[in-house]
Amino acid sequence: MAWTGHRSPEEDPLTLPTRVSAAVTTTVLVASALTVLPASAAHATPLAYRAVDLGTLGGAASAATATNDRGTVVGWSLTAGGARHAFVWRGGVMTDLGVLPGHLESTAVDVNERGDVVGTSTGPEWITRAVLWRDGEMIDLGTLGGDYSEAVAVNDRGQVLGLSNPLTDIPHRFLWQDGVFTDLGRQDFYETTDGLNNRGDVVGTFNVPPYDYPCTCVGGRLRDGVVTPIGHHAMAINNLGHVVGVAGGRAFHWRAGVLTDLGTLGGPRSWATDVNDLGVVLGVSETPSSAQRPVLWWAGRTVDLFTRGLGTADQVNDLDIRGRLVGSRDGRATLFR
Repeated sequence: MAWTGHRSPEEDPLTLPTRVSAAVTTTVLVASALTVLPASAAHATPLAYRAVDLGTLGGAASAATATNDRGTVVGWSLTAGGARHAFVWRGGVMTDLGVLPGHLESTAVDVNERGDVVGTSTGPEWITRAVLWRDGEMIDLGTLGGDYSEAVAVNDRGQVLGLSNPLTDIPHRFLWQDGVFTDLGRQDFYETTDGLNNRGDVVGTFNVPPYDYPCTCVGGRLRDGVVTPIGHHAMAINNLGHVVGVAGGRAFHWRAGVLTDLGTLGGPRSWATDVNDLGVVLGVSETPSSAQRPVLWWAGRTVDLFTRGLGTADQVNDLDIRGRLVGSRDGRATLFR
């Protein structure tokens, strides 16, 4: 994900100058909730997100799971017949991505800047296959020899991160590219596989020596076969190598060996779930009353998204380079911009 603008780390990406006209303000709101106008204005007021209902595929419910920096959104929706199907949403149009032949349901979990979408198609008896939607074609990625695979993420190189079981073993992590599997080793009990960047780095939780049962797990980054321990659970990584997740019950940001506690909204716990290439971190924090609220961390600040237009009916799953968020509101796929 490339960023070509110029912005000081101290500029608040969630404010707008008060002297901007209504027409200009509307344009900026539609463009992005993180746009910063020229710093010449003397005052700033908080910018609220506007929720855009992305609709459904004919059913009662839907949810957006991921977005790219071009505004393409993916997720799942119930159809009129009640089946769950993967969708891609572009330019106001939601498109049903379908299922593999003989399968019943599908869901999309990630999209790269090329528009490649990955997810899982589910057949009878819950047999699942990792799938890639590319250029109008649905590709069954196959397995490592067993009967199961699922996709977790896709990067801009077209590498798909996923899980699959060899014929006689528990699931392994894999990278798939152009029809070729690279086996990244077993995902043991209690391990997770959560994120991928353009370098091919993988983050999640990993069993480390002494490999005690069920798991001496740590958060970490897997690079070239070597795990770097990072916190308790590493949940996302951006293309600059920044890692976010949970350490000691609190959200963290890790960069070049330095782990920073991102803090909370006054409660005991928080966790970070995503980070964009500007270093804006998305997550959840508890308040002193133990309520959970979506938050953004930016340049040492914790921004309660309830103060920026979101509420208890909202769930947030991903953010892009411009700070647009995707998730759901009242059980329907939603873009917050």
